Amino acid sequence: MSTNASPAAASAVAAVTAPPTSTRREVRRIGLLVGGAPAVGALIQAFVGPGSRAAAATAAAGGAVVFAACHLAPRRWRDTLTGFRFTAVLLFALAAAAVLGTVFVQGKPAEYYPARYDALGTLILALRLDDIFHSLWFAALLGLLVAAVASSAVLRFPPRAANLGFLLCHAGLLATLAGAAVSSAFAVKGRIDLHAGGESTSKVRVTRNGALTGEQAELGFDMRLDRFDLASHDPEFRIAYYEPSRSGEQYSLRASFDLEVGVRHLLPHGDAFRIARLDPDAGGAAAELRNPAAVLEIRTGREVRETPLLFALRPGSNYARLPNGVLVFEKRAADVKSFVSHVTLTSGDDVRQARVAVNEPLSFGGWTLYQADFDPRDPTYSGMEAVRDPGVDGVFVGFLLISIGVAWMFYGGRRTGRLAASIARARRGDGQP
Repeated sequence: MSTNASPAAASAVAAVTAPPTSTRREVRRIGLLVGGAPAVGALIQAFVGPGSRAAAATAAAGGAVVFAACHLAPRRWRDTLTGFRFTAVLLFALAAAAVLGTVFVQGKPAEYYPARYDALGTLILALRLDDIFHSLWFAALLGLLVAAVASSAVLRFPPRAANLGFLLCHAGLLATLAGAAVSSAFAVKGRIDLHAGGESTSKVRVTRNGALTGEQAELGFDMRLDRFDLASHDPEFRIAYYEPSRSGEQYSLRASFDLEVGVRHLLPHGDAFRIARLDPDAGGAAAELRNPAAVLEIRTGREVRETPLLFALRPGSNYARLPNGVLVFEKRAADVKSFVSHVTLTSGDDVRQARVAVNEPLSFGGWTLYQADFDPRDPTYSGMEAVRDPGVDGVFVGFLLISIGVAWMFYGGRRTGRLAASIARARRGDGQP
């Protein structure tokens, strides 16, 4: 039997016994980083409860440790951390976590999950999937992102015209992540409930996921509600279309229509109607709508019929039945169109009078106050939302740096390169090297 192997067999044996290629080694390093970081975060989470501050601290500490380790280790670790493959895998892991945070309802009480998801609810609680974005394993993934962005920024030092745009973009990402971490750790959101006439407060009732926590935060100033203005629309007459619930016990409004004589209106399920006649003041002679009455022409399929006289102000004679709902001639209740709080803010010698309205928030003393709600039964009550977010400025600075960096990459760097080339050609023409 011949001992000489064929070239094909020798190549196959060499491929099997050869050491791993650089690509394989890089894949292994990526697996260690992307798989190991959340595993370490989950291990820490077994001893430290999740929360916004713990998550921010884990992301910062983890990012610093990975950054230092990859720069002190052989260069291939730094190259892996700044490579495209690592970034793609890390972003995929973050996206998968975000999907889980969307699929599973977040921030609910522990008893909610077994009731909602049955046996899966117990697993959700065990893996801390009920608060993914504050979990320490997710924070560890964010720490990897911080380390990767910081490493890529360091590689572009010293800044030059050619790489300034990339450096600004990476600096913007770091500023955005830092601002988000500060917001997550130190932002406070809560409610302020006051009554007009001089009631005041210097505290905020803290909320989390829209529910009161029982905690209070100091405003750092005193706020007094001097006056609360509640303005309403005038009541109007309309034709309203209601449909019953599945049980048939309740009706819900599906559409409403102005009193336009002769205008054809389409309804759900293919029905339609129009106002055939309208008397603004039945039994009187007024031209304005005082005691209106109307006759409706209703089309259901091929059938067209007119209703008896419908009186808006006479219950029992103000509706017409359809196969799938009811048309009601009614007087709409007065709707609130605006509500404004007039407040006095006092911080030491600084006294300021201001207003808080819907879509007109007020900023004072590091807090932003939003007009949130009112009580139609108590015209003196004003509900406001108070937010203190010390990290939002960092996020905005990050967005600005990213925008400048992108603009520089597309426009500034190209023009600077052309200018440098022109200067070089001019020097060569003057006999300069």
